[in-house]
Amino acid sequence: MSKMRHLFRRTFRSAWENFYLNSVSAGVICAATLLVGLFLTVMFNLNRIVDTWDRDVHISAYFEHDVPVDVRFQILEEIGAMTEIAQARYVSEEDARLYLEERIPDVRPVLEELGAEVLPASIEIAVHEAYTSPTALTNLVEGLYRPEFTDIDYGREWVERFNTFLSLLQLLGLILGGLIAIAAVFLVANTIHLVVYSRRDEIEVMRLVGATDTHIAIPFLAEGALQGIAGALLAWLGLIGLHSLLIVRLQEALMISIADQPLQALPPQECLALVGLGMTLGILGSAGAVSRFLREVP
Repeated sequence: MSKMRHLFRRTFRSAWENFYLNSVSAGVICAATLLVGLFLTVMFNLNRIVDTWDRDVHISAYFEHDVPVDVRFQILEEIGAMTEIAQARYVSEEDARLYLEERIPDVRPVLEELGAEVLPASIEIAVHEAYTSPTALTNLVEGLYRPEFTDIDYGREWVERFNTFLSLLQLLGLILGGLIAIAAVFLVANTIHLVVYSRRDEIEVMRLVGATDTHIAIPFLAEGALQGIAGALLAWLGLIGLHSLLIVRLQEALMISIADQPLQALPPQECLALVGLGMTLGILGSAGAVSRFLREVP
């Protein structure tokens, strides 16, 4: 117990005596973890978008213009009776035109010039969540094809392309995150090296009285952990501030939402992982600085 008290006393004394250098190290770790946190926040909300799209699959089956109305409703009943279908709704040419005019009022003159048949009638289909996987959805669309349809649109290709884009973005984020982490460890190591160098006389005396390298290094590693935790907590507060002051206002201005839900901040468990990342950066930086200095001390 006395050794632990001595360890904490040495750690906090060094942190206070070298407050400026320790603040620089904590600031570097704060900047690194803040950038990682911003990337994770973006990816978290983008993944929510994809998950919403994957669960909320809608299929539009467009009729030929010369298909009789009774045949259209017969097909509607057949599709609505399928196990995979949650809901099937008929949309006439007039309904499609009114829907488009409500959302884009300036399009009315264009529609009048092109004629009434420019927008085809369709069946709007909602799929049960159990059948929204790519394979099941492809099989379902193949089963929906009929000669009366000109086209069936379900936007799956676009979602898959967006998933590919997300995968590339995640890979890029890992590369950038790795470079940021390496830079942070390098800067923290050099900053801690200055702290260690300022206490070189103390370390030499400890060596002379028989202190092991581990006994010498532990307070510096604990100091690096404190710097990492402090920097990561500051980054956490920064993420909260950015979300409340910037993202929320931007969302209100642009009316951005995901399935009628606001853009979310990074979940607490992810933020705790950021704190762990900051602590790891601090320990690694301290370990590099101390090991380098101990090799130099006779």
